[in-house]
Amino acid sequence: MEFNLVDDDWIPVVLTDGTSAEVSLRSVLTRAGHIRNLALDAPSQIPAVMRMLLAVLHRALQGPTGERQWVSWWDAGAFDAEVVEAYLDEHRARFGLFDPQSPFMQVGGLEALNGKTKTAALLLPHIASGNNVPLFSAERDNRPAALSPAQAARWLLHAHAWDTAAIKTGAVGDDRAVKGKTLSNPVGSLGQLGVVMPMGPTLWHSLMCNLLPLASSEAAGADLPVWERPPLSAQWSERAPKGRLELFTWPARRIRLVPEPAPQAPGQFMVRQVVVCGGDRLSLETGQDLRAWMRSEPHSAWKRSSNLEKKRSFPLVYWPVRHQVERQLWRGLGPLLARAEPTTASAVRDAPTFQGPAALSQLGSRARMTALRGMPLHVLAVGFEYGNQSAVITEAYGDVLPLPVIVLSGQSDEWRHAVLDAVRATAAAVNTLAKLAENLAVASGCRPSEEGLLAGHRERARETAYAALDAPFRRWLSSLAEGNADIDQALDLWATEARTIIRARSGPLLNAASPSAWHGHETEDGQVMDASLAEIYFHSALHKALHELFSPEGAPDDLEPPKP
Repeated sequence: MEFNLVDDDWIPVVLTDGTSAEVSLRSVLTRAGHIRNLALDAPSQIPAVMRMLLAVLHRALQGPTGERQWVSWWDAGAFDAEVVEAYLDEHRARFGLFDPQSPFMQVGGLEALNGKTKTAALLLPHIASGNNVPLFSAERDNRPAALSPAQAARWLLHAHAWDTAAIKTGAVGDDRAVKGKTLSNPVGSLGQLGVVMPMGPTLWHSLMCNLLPLASSEAAGADLPVWERPPLSAQWSERAPKGRLELFTWPARRIRLVPEPAPQAPGQFMVRQVVVCGGDRLSLETGQDLRAWMRSEPHSAWKRSSNLEKKRSFPLVYWPVRHQVERQLWRGLGPLLARAEPTTASAVRDAPTFQGPAALSQLGSRARMTALRGMPLHVLAVGFEYGNQSAVITEAYGDVLPLPVIVLSGQSDEWRHAVLDAVRATAAAVNTLAKLAENLAVASGCRPSEEGLLAGHRERARETAYAALDAPFRRWLSSLAEGNADIDQALDLWATEARTIIRARSGPLLNAASPSAWHGHETEDGQVMDASLAEIYFHSALHKALHELFSPEGAPDDLEPPKP
Protein backbone atom coordinates (compact mmCIF):
# COMPACT_ATOMS: atom_id res chain seq x y z
CA MET A 1 0.00 0.00 0.00
CA GLU A 2 2.21 2.79 -1.28
CA PHE A 3 1.18 6.42 -1.47
CA ASN A 4 3.99 8.98 -1.72
CA LEU A 5 3.19 12.66 -1.34
CA VAL A 6 6.00 13.66 -3.67
CA ASP A 7 4.53 12.04 -6.77
CA ASP A 8 0.97 10.96 -5.95
CA ASP A 9 -1.81 13.52 -6.31
CA TRP A 10 -3.24 14.71 -3.00
CA ILE A 11 -3.47 18.54 -3.03
CA PRO A 12 -6.70 19.93 -4.59
CA VAL A 13 -6.09 23.20 -6.44
CA VAL A 14 -7.80 25.67 -8.76
CA LEU A 15 -5.69 26.46 -11.83
CA THR A 16 -5.36 29.92 -13.34
CA ASP A 17 -7.66 28.89 -16.21
CA GLY A 18 -10.44 28.20 -13.70
CA THR A 19 -10.31 24.40 -13.84
CA SER A 20 -9.74 22.24 -10.78
CA ALA A 21 -7.22 19.45 -10.30
CA GLU A 22 -5.50 17.35 -7.66
CA VAL A 23 -1.71 17.52 -7.81
CA SER A 24 1.36 16.07 -6.12
CA LEU A 25 3.90 17.87 -3.97
CA ARG A 26 6.31 17.95 -6.91
CA SER A 27 3.71 19.47 -9.24
CA VAL A 28 2.33 22.01 -6.81
CA LEU A 29 5.79 23.58 -6.36
CA THR A 30 7.08 23.38 -9.91
CA ARG A 31 3.74 24.63 -11.36
CA ALA A 32 2.91 27.11 -8.60
CA GLY A 33 2.61 30.00 -11.07
CA HIS A 34 -0.18 28.16 -12.91
CA ILE A 35 -2.20 27.53 -9.72
CA ARG A 36 -4.60 30.18 -8.52
CA ASN A 37 -5.10 28.80 -5.03
CA LEU A 38 -5.42 25.72 -2.87
CA ALA A 39 -8.93 24.19 -2.81
CA LEU A 40 -8.67 22.14 0.37
CA ASP A 41 -11.38 20.52 2.49
CA ALA A 42 -11.50 23.38 5.01
CA PRO A 43 -9.86 26.82 5.37
CA SER A 44 -8.01 25.55 8.43
CA GLN A 45 -6.10 23.07 6.23
CA ILE A 46 -4.54 25.91 4.21
CA PRO A 47 -2.01 27.10 6.83
CA ALA A 48 -0.92 23.53 7.59
CA VAL A 49 -0.32 22.67 3.92
CA MET A 50 1.20 26.07 3.09
CA ARG A 51 3.70 25.83 5.95
CA MET A 52 4.78 22.38 4.77
CA LEU A 53 5.32 23.77 1.25
CA LEU A 54 7.30 26.69 2.68
CA ALA A 55 9.54 24.32 4.66
CA VAL A 56 10.30 22.37 1.47
CA LEU A 57 11.15 25.56 -0.43
CA HIS A 58 13.35 26.96 2.32
CA ARG A 59 15.40 23.78 2.43
CA ALA A 60 15.47 23.10 -1.30
CA LEU A 61 16.44 26.64 -2.27
CA GLN A 62 18.58 27.25 0.83
CA GLY A 63 17.11 30.64 1.50
CA PRO A 64 16.23 33.35 1.08
CA THR A 65 19.29 34.54 2.94
CA GLY A 66 18.26 38.17 2.50
CA GLU A 67 16.17 40.62 0.52
CA ARG A 68 18.55 40.61 -2.45
CA GLN A 69 18.11 36.88 -2.97
CA TRP A 70 14.33 37.18 -2.50
CA VAL A 71 14.20 39.84 -5.23
CA SER A 72 16.21 37.62 -7.58
CA TRP A 73 13.67 34.81 -7.06
CA TRP A 74 10.82 37.24 -7.66
CA ASP A 75 12.37 38.49 -10.88
CA ALA A 76 12.78 34.88 -12.07
CA GLY A 77 8.99 34.41 -11.78
CA ALA A 78 9.21 30.72 -10.82
CA PHE A 79 11.04 28.45 -8.42
CA ASP A 80 14.07 26.61 -9.76
CA ALA A 81 12.32 23.36 -10.73
CA GLU A 82 15.57 21.40 -11.07
CA VAL A 83 16.70 22.29 -7.56
CA VAL A 84 13.26 21.64 -6.03
CA GLU A 85 12.92 18.27 -7.75
CA ALA A 86 16.43 17.22 -6.70
CA TYR A 87 15.57 17.98 -3.07
CA LEU A 88 12.29 16.06 -3.25
CA ASP A 89 14.04 13.09 -4.87
CA GLU A 90 16.65 13.09 -2.11
CA HIS A 91 14.02 12.95 0.66
CA ARG A 92 11.29 11.10 -1.20
CA ALA A 93 11.43 8.08 1.11
CA ARG A 94 10.31 10.22 4.05
CA PHE A 95 7.13 11.31 2.26
CA GLY A 96 5.62 7.81 2.02
CA LEU A 97 2.26 8.04 3.76
CA PHE A 98 2.14 4.33 4.68
CA ASP A 99 5.83 3.49 4.87
CA PRO A 100 6.17 0.76 7.54
CA GLN A 101 9.31 2.23 9.17
CA SER A 102 9.03 6.02 8.76
CA PRO A 103 5.61 7.08 7.43
CA PHE A 104 5.23 10.80 6.75
CA MET A 105 4.70 12.70 10.04
CA GLN A 106 3.70 9.44 11.75
CA VAL A 107 5.22 6.67 13.83
CA GLY A 108 5.71 3.34 12.06
CA GLY A 109 3.87 0.54 13.88
CA LEU A 110 2.47 2.89 16.54
CA GLU A 111 0.17 1.06 18.95
CA ALA A 112 -2.03 2.26 21.77
CA LEU A 113 -1.40 0.74 25.17
CA ASN A 114 -4.96 -0.56 25.16
CA GLY A 115 -4.38 -2.16 21.75
CA LYS A 116 -7.28 -0.30 20.17
CA THR A 117 -7.60 1.99 17.19
CA LYS A 118 -10.14 4.80 16.76
CA THR A 119 -12.14 5.96 13.80
CA ALA A 120 -10.69 8.43 11.29
CA ALA A 121 -13.30 10.90 12.57
CA LEU A 122 -10.74 11.69 15.26
CA LEU A 123 -8.84 13.69 12.62
CA LEU A 124 -11.91 15.63 11.42
CA PRO A 125 -13.04 18.44 13.76
CA HIS A 126 -16.46 18.78 12.11
CA ILE A 127 -17.44 15.15 12.78
CA ALA A 128 -18.55 13.77 16.14
CA SER A 129 -15.78 11.82 17.84
CA GLY A 130 -15.39 11.11 21.54
CA ASN A 131 -15.89 14.35 23.48
CA ASN A 132 -15.91 16.48 20.32
CA VAL A 133 -19.59 16.66 19.31
CA PRO A 134 -20.28 19.43 16.77
CA LEU A 135 -23.82 20.80 17.08
CA PHE A 136 -24.89 20.03 13.52
CA SER A 137 -22.84 16.89 12.83
CA ALA A 138 -24.81 14.13 11.10
CA GLU A 139 -22.01 11.59 11.58
CA ARG A 140 -21.63 9.14 14.46
CA ASP A 141 -18.65 7.36 15.97
CA ASN A 142 -20.01 3.93 15.07
CA ARG A 143 -20.07 4.84 11.37
CA PRO A 144 -16.44 5.80 10.76
CA ALA A 145 -15.55 8.10 7.91
CA ALA A 146 -13.64 6.43 5.06
CA LEU A 147 -10.81 8.70 3.91
CA SER A 148 -8.93 8.31 0.67
CA PRO A 149 -5.11 8.44 1.04
CA ALA A 150 -5.18 12.01 -0.30
CA GLN A 151 -7.80 13.08 2.25
CA ALA A 152 -5.96 11.27 5.03
CA ALA A 153 -2.74 13.16 4.20
CA ARG A 154 -4.50 16.51 4.39
CA TRP A 155 -6.26 15.74 7.67
CA LEU A 156 -3.03 14.33 9.10
CA LEU A 157 -1.37 17.74 8.68
CA HIS A 158 -4.49 19.37 10.08
CA ALA A 159 -4.38 17.23 13.23
CA HIS A 160 -0.78 18.22 13.98
CA ALA A 161 -1.80 21.87 13.60
CA TRP A 162 -5.21 22.07 15.32
CA ASP A 163 -5.95 18.91 17.34
CA THR A 164 -7.77 19.37 20.64
CA ALA A 165 -5.97 19.11 23.97
CA ALA A 166 -6.44 17.14 27.17
CA ILE A 167 -6.03 13.37 27.61
CA LYS A 168 -4.69 11.20 24.77
CA THR A 169 -4.34 7.46 24.46
CA GLY A 170 -0.97 6.30 25.78
CA ALA A 171 1.37 4.75 23.20
CA VAL A 172 3.44 1.60 23.55
CA GLY A 173 6.98 2.88 24.13
CA ASP A 174 5.90 6.18 25.71
CA ASP A 175 7.55 6.08 29.14
CA ARG A 176 5.61 9.18 30.24
CA ALA A 177 2.20 7.55 29.84
CA VAL A 178 0.26 7.25 33.10
CA LYS A 179 -2.29 4.46 33.48
CA GLY A 180 -2.50 4.03 29.73
CA LYS A 181 -2.92 7.74 29.01
CA THR A 182 -0.82 10.80 28.18
CA LEU A 183 -1.97 13.75 30.27
CA SER A 184 -1.91 17.57 29.94
CA ASN A 185 -1.53 17.61 26.18
CA PRO A 186 -1.72 21.10 24.66
CA VAL A 187 -3.65 21.87 21.48
CA GLY A 188 -1.92 21.48 18.11
CA SER A 189 0.94 23.76 17.04
CA LEU A 190 -1.41 26.40 15.57
CA GLY A 191 -4.20 26.08 18.12
CA GLN A 192 -2.98 28.91 20.34
CA LEU A 193 -2.60 31.33 17.42
CA GLY A 194 -4.81 33.60 15.38
CA VAL A 195 -3.21 32.53 12.10
CA VAL A 196 -2.70 35.26 9.49
CA MET A 197 -1.21 34.58 6.03
CA PRO A 198 -0.73 37.01 3.13
CA MET A 199 -1.97 35.54 -0.16
CA GLY A 200 -1.46 36.65 -3.75
CA PRO A 201 -3.14 36.12 -7.13
CA THR A 202 -1.38 32.75 -7.67
CA LEU A 203 0.07 30.13 -5.37
CA TRP A 204 3.56 31.20 -6.45
CA HIS A 205 2.86 34.77 -5.29
CA SER A 206 1.38 33.47 -2.02
CA LEU A 207 4.44 31.32 -1.30
CA MET A 208 6.80 34.17 -2.18
CA CYS A 209 4.91 36.52 0.17
CA ASN A 210 5.47 34.04 3.02
CA LEU A 211 9.16 33.31 2.36
CA LEU A 212 10.98 35.30 5.04
CA PRO A 213 14.77 35.55 5.17
CA LEU A 214 16.19 32.70 7.23
CA ALA A 215 18.00 33.43 10.48
CA SER A 216 21.66 32.47 10.62
CA SER A 217 20.92 29.31 12.65
CA GLU A 218 18.23 28.29 10.15
CA ALA A 219 20.46 28.92 7.14
CA ALA A 220 23.29 26.96 8.77
CA GLY A 221 21.14 23.83 9.00
CA ALA A 222 20.53 23.76 12.76
CA ASP A 223 16.81 24.15 12.06
CA LEU A 224 15.38 21.21 10.10
CA PRO A 225 11.89 20.06 9.04
CA VAL A 226 10.59 16.80 10.47
CA TRP A 227 11.50 14.74 7.37
CA GLU A 228 15.18 15.62 7.76
CA ARG A 229 15.22 14.50 11.38
CA PRO A 230 15.36 10.93 12.69
CA PRO A 231 12.05 9.06 12.25
CA LEU A 232 9.49 9.76 14.96
CA SER A 233 9.01 7.28 17.78
CA ALA A 234 6.43 6.95 20.52
CA GLN A 235 8.69 9.02 22.76
CA TRP A 236 8.01 12.76 22.71
CA SER A 237 9.76 15.82 24.08
CA GLU A 238 9.02 19.31 25.33
CA ARG A 239 11.33 21.98 23.90
CA ALA A 240 11.60 25.41 22.33
CA PRO A 241 11.66 25.43 18.51
CA LYS A 242 15.11 25.70 16.94
CA GLY A 243 13.65 27.83 14.17
CA ARG A 244 10.90 28.40 11.69
CA LEU A 245 11.33 25.15 9.74
CA GLU A 246 10.95 22.97 12.80
CA LEU A 247 7.88 24.96 13.84
CA PHE A 248 6.33 24.69 10.36
CA THR A 249 6.46 20.87 10.60
CA TRP A 250 5.98 20.45 14.35
CA PRO A 251 4.85 16.86 15.19
CA ALA A 252 2.34 17.80 17.88
CA ARG A 253 0.90 14.29 17.92
CA ARG A 254 2.07 10.73 17.46
CA ILE A 255 -0.20 9.30 14.77
CA ARG A 256 -0.55 6.18 12.64
CA LEU A 257 -2.96 5.95 9.73
CA VAL A 258 -4.27 2.41 9.29
CA PRO A 259 -4.90 1.66 5.59
CA GLU A 260 -7.22 -1.05 4.33
CA PRO A 261 -8.49 -2.17 0.91
CA ALA A 262 -11.41 -0.18 -0.48
CA PRO A 263 -14.25 -2.72 -0.98
CA GLN A 264 -15.84 -0.90 -3.93
CA ALA A 265 -12.56 -0.13 -5.76
CA PRO A 266 -10.22 -3.09 -6.37
CA GLY A 267 -6.59 -2.09 -6.08
CA GLN A 268 -7.46 1.05 -4.10
CA PHE A 269 -7.37 1.54 -0.36
CA MET A 270 -8.71 3.86 2.31
CA VAL A 271 -8.23 4.91 5.93
CA ARG A 272 -11.02 4.22 8.42
CA GLN A 273 -8.99 3.68 11.59
CA VAL A 274 -6.20 5.70 13.23
CA VAL A 275 -4.06 5.80 16.35
CA VAL A 276 -3.58 9.30 17.83
CA CYS A 277 -1.35 9.80 20.88
CA GLY A 278 0.41 12.71 22.56
CA GLY A 279 3.32 14.32 20.72
CA ASP A 280 5.96 17.02 21.03
CA ARG A 281 5.14 20.11 23.07
CA LEU A 282 6.36 23.66 22.80
CA SER A 283 8.22 24.63 25.95
CA LEU A 284 6.66 27.89 27.18
CA GLU A 285 7.88 27.92 30.75
CA THR A 286 10.57 30.61 30.56
CA GLY A 287 10.78 34.04 28.99
CA GLN A 288 13.54 32.74 26.73
CA ASP A 289 11.26 29.94 25.47
CA LEU A 290 8.45 32.39 24.75
CA ARG A 291 10.77 34.74 22.87
CA ALA A 292 12.11 31.82 20.82
CA TRP A 293 8.53 30.88 19.90
CA MET A 294 7.76 34.45 18.90
CA ARG A 295 10.94 34.77 16.81
CA SER A 296 10.15 31.54 14.95
CA GLU A 297 6.41 32.09 14.38
CA PRO A 298 5.67 34.52 11.50
CA HIS A 299 1.91 33.93 11.12
CA SER A 300 0.45 35.48 14.26
CA ALA A 301 0.17 38.92 15.85
CA TRP A 302 1.40 39.25 19.42
CA LYS A 303 0.30 41.25 22.46
CA ARG A 304 2.39 42.10 25.45
CA SER A 305 1.19 40.08 28.43
CA SER A 306 1.39 42.01 31.69
CA ASN A 307 -0.20 39.04 33.50
CA LEU A 308 2.62 36.69 32.53
CA GLU A 309 5.21 39.34 33.32
CA LYS A 310 3.82 39.67 36.86
CA LYS A 311 2.89 36.03 37.44
CA ARG A 312 6.20 34.56 36.29
CA SER A 313 8.42 37.59 36.91
CA PHE A 314 9.34 37.82 33.22
CA PRO A 315 10.73 41.20 32.15
CA LEU A 316 9.08 41.22 28.71
CA VAL A 317 6.63 38.66 27.31
CA TYR A 318 4.33 38.57 24.30
CA TRP A 319 1.47 36.14 23.75
CA PRO A 320 -0.34 35.35 20.48
CA VAL A 321 -3.40 37.39 19.54
CA ARG A 322 -6.25 35.01 18.74
CA HIS A 323 -9.16 35.86 16.48
CA GLN A 324 -12.48 36.80 18.07
CA VAL A 325 -15.08 34.65 16.37
CA GLU A 326 -17.78 37.32 16.60
CA ARG A 327 -15.69 39.99 14.82
CA GLN A 328 -14.77 40.52 11.18
CA LEU A 329 -11.02 40.69 10.65
CA TRP A 330 -10.99 44.36 9.66
CA ARG A 331 -12.39 45.35 13.06
CA GLY A 332 -9.15 44.14 14.67
CA LEU A 333 -6.63 45.53 12.19
CA GLY A 334 -4.56 47.28 14.87
CA PRO A 335 -2.48 44.24 15.94
CA LEU A 336 -2.12 43.05 12.33
CA LEU A 337 -0.74 46.36 11.09
CA ALA A 338 1.66 46.80 14.01
CA ARG A 339 5.27 46.33 13.02
CA ALA A 340 7.20 43.25 14.08
CA GLU A 341 10.19 44.72 15.88
CA PRO A 342 13.06 42.97 17.68
CA THR A 343 12.61 43.17 21.44
CA THR A 344 14.93 42.37 24.30
CA ALA A 345 14.55 42.32 28.04
CA SER A 346 16.47 45.62 28.18
CA ALA A 347 13.79 47.32 26.03
CA VAL A 348 10.95 46.80 28.49
CA ARG A 349 10.05 50.43 29.01
CA ASP A 350 9.65 51.28 25.33
CA ALA A 351 8.33 47.92 24.13
CA PRO A 352 5.12 48.28 22.07
CA THR A 353 1.86 46.73 23.20
CA PHE A 354 1.43 44.85 19.92
CA GLN A 355 3.81 43.17 17.51
CA GLY A 356 2.42 42.47 14.04
CA PRO A 357 2.82 39.15 12.20
CA ALA A 358 6.30 38.97 10.69
CA ALA A 359 4.78 37.58 7.49
CA LEU A 360 2.92 40.89 7.02
CA SER A 361 5.56 43.27 8.37
CA GLN A 362 8.26 42.00 6.02
CA LEU A 363 6.08 42.91 3.01
CA GLY A 364 6.66 46.55 3.96
CA SER A 365 10.38 46.48 3.12
CA ARG A 366 11.41 48.75 0.27
CA ALA A 367 12.37 45.82 -1.98
CA ARG A 368 9.12 43.92 -1.47
CA MET A 369 6.96 47.04 -1.73
CA THR A 370 8.54 47.72 -5.12
CA ALA A 371 7.93 44.14 -6.28
CA LEU A 372 4.35 43.98 -5.02
CA ARG A 373 3.22 47.43 -6.16
CA GLY A 374 -0.19 47.30 -7.80
CA MET A 375 -0.66 43.59 -7.06
CA PRO A 376 -3.96 42.47 -5.46
CA LEU A 377 -3.13 40.86 -2.12
CA HIS A 378 -5.36 39.59 0.63
CA VAL A 379 -5.00 38.20 4.13
CA LEU A 380 -6.30 34.79 5.11
CA ALA A 381 -7.21 34.54 8.80
CA VAL A 382 -7.94 31.17 10.43
CA GLY A 383 -8.41 30.01 14.00
CA PHE A 384 -10.34 27.79 16.38
CA GLU A 385 -11.97 28.52 19.68
CA TYR A 386 -11.67 25.62 22.14
CA GLY A 387 -13.87 24.85 25.11
CA ASN A 388 -13.98 22.57 28.16
CA GLN A 389 -10.24 22.69 28.92
CA SER A 390 -9.50 22.87 25.18
CA ALA A 391 -10.76 19.29 24.79
CA VAL A 392 -13.44 20.28 22.24
CA ILE A 393 -13.73 22.77 19.40
CA THR A 394 -16.59 25.20 19.99
CA GLU A 395 -16.12 27.70 17.14
CA ALA A 396 -14.16 27.95 13.89
CA TYR A 397 -12.98 31.28 12.47
CA GLY A 398 -12.19 32.08 8.87
CA ASP A 399 -11.97 35.40 7.02
CA VAL A 400 -10.34 36.81 3.90
CA LEU A 401 -9.57 40.53 3.79
CA PRO A 402 -8.17 42.67 0.95
CA LEU A 403 -4.72 43.98 1.86
CA PRO A 404 -3.32 47.04 0.06
CA VAL A 405 0.41 46.60 0.46
CA ILE A 406 0.77 50.37 0.92
CA VAL A 407 -0.63 50.09 4.47
CA LEU A 408 2.33 47.86 5.38
CA SER A 409 4.99 50.31 4.25
CA GLY A 410 8.04 50.39 6.49
CA GLN A 411 9.00 53.81 5.13
CA SER A 412 5.77 55.74 5.80
CA ASP A 413 2.94 55.35 8.30
CA GLU A 414 0.45 57.65 6.54
CA TRP A 415 -1.75 55.00 4.99
CA ARG A 416 -1.44 52.69 7.99
CA HIS A 417 -2.69 55.45 10.29
CA ALA A 418 -5.44 56.40 7.83
CA VAL A 419 -6.85 52.87 7.74
CA LEU A 420 -6.66 52.49 11.51
CA ASP A 421 -8.35 55.89 11.94
CA ALA A 422 -11.15 54.68 9.66
CA VAL A 423 -11.58 51.51 11.74
CA ARG A 424 -11.66 53.45 15.02
CA ALA A 425 -14.10 56.06 13.71
CA THR A 426 -16.35 53.33 12.32
CA ALA A 427 -16.42 51.58 15.69
CA ALA A 428 -17.36 54.88 17.36
CA ALA A 429 -20.11 55.43 14.78
CA VAL A 430 -21.50 51.96 15.42
CA ASN A 431 -21.54 52.71 19.14
CA THR A 432 -23.75 55.74 18.48
CA LEU A 433 -26.33 53.44 16.91
CA ALA A 434 -26.05 51.09 19.90
CA LYS A 435 -26.62 54.03 22.23
CA LEU A 436 -29.68 55.07 20.20
CA ALA A 437 -31.11 51.57 20.66
CA GLU A 438 -30.47 51.81 24.41
CA ASN A 439 -32.05 55.27 24.73
CA LEU A 440 -35.13 54.15 22.80
CA ALA A 441 -35.49 51.20 25.16
CA VAL A 442 -35.23 53.56 28.14
CA ALA A 443 -37.78 55.88 26.52
CA SER A 444 -40.12 52.88 26.24
CA GLY A 445 -39.87 52.24 29.98
CA CYS A 446 -36.87 49.95 30.34
CA ARG A 447 -35.06 50.87 33.56
CA PRO A 448 -31.33 51.71 33.32
CA SER A 449 -30.78 49.18 36.12
CA GLU A 450 -31.93 46.40 33.76
CA GLU A 451 -28.47 46.18 32.20
CA GLY A 452 -28.93 42.73 30.69
CA LEU A 453 -31.96 43.88 28.69
CA LEU A 454 -30.26 47.10 27.58
CA ALA A 455 -27.12 45.21 26.57
CA GLY A 456 -29.27 43.02 24.29
CA HIS A 457 -30.65 46.11 22.53
CA ARG A 458 -27.14 47.55 22.10
CA GLU A 459 -25.67 44.31 20.76
CA ARG A 460 -28.44 43.77 18.21
CA ALA A 461 -27.89 47.29 16.91
CA ARG A 462 -24.13 46.70 16.64
CA GLU A 463 -24.63 43.43 14.79
CA THR A 464 -26.94 44.98 12.20
CA ALA A 465 -24.58 47.94 11.75
CA TYR A 466 -21.48 45.83 11.23
CA ALA A 467 -23.35 43.52 8.87
CA ALA A 468 -24.30 46.54 6.74
CA LEU A 469 -20.77 48.03 6.91
CA ASP A 470 -18.82 44.84 6.20
CA ALA A 471 -18.94 44.60 2.40
CA PRO A 472 -18.59 48.39 1.85
CA PHE A 473 -15.52 48.57 4.09
CA ARG A 474 -13.85 45.68 2.24
CA ARG A 475 -14.55 47.39 -1.09
CA TRP A 476 -13.11 50.64 0.23
CA LEU A 477 -10.02 48.91 1.57
CA SER A 478 -9.39 47.10 -1.72
CA SER A 479 -9.67 50.42 -3.60
CA LEU A 480 -6.60 51.83 -1.86
CA ALA A 481 -3.55 51.60 -4.08
CA GLU A 482 -0.30 53.54 -4.12
CA GLY A 483 -0.47 56.45 -6.54
CA ASN A 484 -4.16 55.90 -7.30
CA ALA A 485 -5.73 57.49 -4.24
CA ASP A 486 -5.34 60.54 -2.04
CA ILE A 487 -5.50 59.95 1.70
CA ASP A 488 -7.90 62.80 2.45
CA GLN A 489 -10.12 61.86 -0.48
CA ALA A 490 -10.14 58.20 0.56
CA LEU A 491 -11.13 59.05 4.14
CA ASP A 492 -13.83 61.45 2.91
CA LEU A 493 -15.31 58.68 0.78
CA TRP A 494 -15.39 56.21 3.65
CA ALA A 495 -16.69 58.69 6.23
CA THR A 496 -19.51 59.66 3.87
CA GLU A 497 -20.46 56.04 3.20
CA ALA A 498 -20.25 55.04 6.86
CA ARG A 499 -22.40 58.03 7.84
CA THR A 500 -25.02 57.10 5.24
CA ILE A 501 -25.12 53.47 6.35
CA ILE A 502 -25.37 54.24 10.07
CA ARG A 503 -28.06 56.85 9.50
CA ALA A 504 -30.03 54.38 7.40
CA ARG A 505 -29.92 51.84 10.24
CA SER A 506 -31.32 54.42 12.68
CA GLY A 507 -34.58 54.65 10.72
CA PRO A 508 -35.84 51.13 11.51
CA LEU A 509 -34.99 51.62 15.19
CA LEU A 510 -37.01 54.82 15.38
CA ASN A 511 -39.89 53.36 13.38
CA ALA A 512 -40.02 50.37 15.71
CA ALA A 513 -40.14 52.53 18.85
CA SER A 514 -43.33 52.06 20.86
CA PRO A 515 -45.87 54.91 21.11
CA SER A 516 -44.89 55.36 24.75
CA ALA A 517 -41.29 56.05 23.66
CA TRP A 518 -42.43 59.26 21.96
CA HIS A 519 -44.07 60.39 25.21
CA GLY A 520 -40.96 59.40 27.14
CA HIS A 521 -40.19 58.01 30.57
CA GLU A 522 -38.42 59.44 33.51
CA THR A 523 -35.02 57.88 34.19
CA GLU A 524 -33.62 57.06 37.62
CA ASP A 525 -31.70 60.34 37.74
CA GLY A 526 -34.87 62.36 37.26
CA GLN A 527 -34.37 63.15 33.56
CA VAL A 528 -36.92 62.34 30.87
CA MET A 529 -35.85 60.36 27.81
CA ASP A 530 -38.08 60.23 24.75
CA ALA A 531 -37.59 59.10 21.15
CA SER A 532 -37.10 62.64 19.80
CA LEU A 533 -34.35 63.39 22.30
CA ALA A 534 -32.75 60.00 21.61
CA GLU A 535 -32.65 60.88 17.90
CA ILE A 536 -31.05 64.26 18.56
CA TYR A 537 -28.41 62.66 20.81
CA PHE A 538 -27.73 60.09 18.09
CA HIS A 539 -27.08 62.64 15.35
CA SER A 540 -24.87 64.69 17.65
CA ALA A 541 -22.80 61.65 18.65
CA LEU A 542 -22.52 60.44 15.04
CA HIS A 543 -21.15 63.82 14.01
CA LYS A 544 -18.56 63.65 16.78
CA ALA A 545 -17.56 60.08 15.83
CA LEU A 546 -16.91 60.81 12.15
CA HIS A 547 -16.02 64.48 11.84
CA GLU A 548 -12.26 63.92 12.29
CA LEU A 549 -12.19 61.69 9.20
CA PHE A 550 -13.56 64.44 6.96
CA SER A 551 -11.20 66.91 5.36
CA PRO A 552 -12.42 70.57 5.23
CA GLU A 553 -13.14 70.16 1.51
CA GLY A 554 -14.88 66.81 1.88
CA ALA A 555 -17.28 67.61 4.73
CA PRO A 556 -20.96 67.39 3.64
CA ASP A 557 -23.12 70.51 3.90
CA ASP A 558 -25.36 69.02 6.58
CA LEU A 559 -22.53 67.74 8.75
CA GLU A 560 -23.30 70.11 11.62
CA PRO A 561 -25.46 68.15 14.07
CA PRO A 562 -28.67 69.41 15.61
CA LYS A 563 -28.38 70.97 19.05
CA PRO A 564 -29.83 68.94 21.91
